[in-house]
Amino acid sequence: MSQGLRKVFRIFTILLLGLSLWTAYANVFSDDTAVRAKANDLARKTAGCGDKCKVTNIRGNRGMLDETTEYDVEGPGAGHYVVVCRRAQIVVGDYACEVSGGK
Repeated sequence: MSQGLRKVFRIFTILLLGLSLWTAYANVFSDDTAVRAKANDLARKTAGCGDKCKVTNIRGNRGMLDETTEYDVEGPGAGHYVVVCRRAQIVVGDYACEVSGGK
């Protein structure tokens, strides 16, 4: 392999490592309070009970590409709701949440 090709490969590898580290930080290790609040609001809205819901159990999973939160709701609109939130782009942009499971 020529020196120029090795240098390009080394730079590409370092950039890929940096992007992976930033993705892990931005999507897994950073504060996700706003995302959890957005998911909670969507689950309650989907259940149709707003603040009248009693959430009995919350389970969550954060990954490099999405954040999944499961809610068990009692009262009006009772059921099991799964909310998945993803960024518009992998490492930047606001999170958009959707209910992928329910009742």
